[in-house]
Amino acid sequence: MYFPKTWAKAFINSLEREDTDIEEGIQALIFLADKVKALPGIVSGRIASKRLQELLHEETVTADPEAVSSGLKIAVRFIILLVRKNMLRHINPVMKEIRKLVNEKHGIVEVSLEYVSPLENESRIMESIKKRSGATKVIINNRQNPELIGGYKLRIGDEVIDASVRSQLDILKNTLQNAQLSGDGGY
Repeated sequence: MYFPKTWAKAFINSLEREDTDIEEGIQALIFLADKVKALPGIVSGRIASKRLQELLHEETVTADPEAVSSGLKIAVRFIILLVRKNMLRHINPVMKEIRKLVNEKHGIVEVSLEYVSPLENESRIMESIKKRSGATKVIINNRQNPELIGGYKLRIGDEVIDASVRSQLDILKNTLQNAQLSGDGGY
């Protein structure tokens, strides 16, 4: 079955059981997932997992096997398991869930901010989000979007705060169209 949150919890639990730095494990998983996704053909099943295990072992083990981090070892085992269970195609949602769970655990809120030009009051927005959510830290992923015309669009989890000029124009357009259709005419 495909449950990204379950797979994410399993990966994090493995890291915690081995007393491994979670960020190190996540970075190793990202590195390996990119390597495996770049392989030609479909990588799934027991035979492919054996070949992949040999390939990853060659790729990650240096002349000094002690130099290989426990995070990398756990990431290799996790990737092999995903391949064996034919779940590698779901690695991106699993990694998103891993990031969400880690952020929740550490009181971090990750937000997406779209704007036309950089905002002068970004620090005020961060402080407002901290107060509202009780977060210890706010990470803002900025993206310029000229289609907004002005203002910004903020996404916090499933919640969207749309303070863009584009949104306001769309609302005005819909209001005028509805008034015209209803024959109101007396704006």
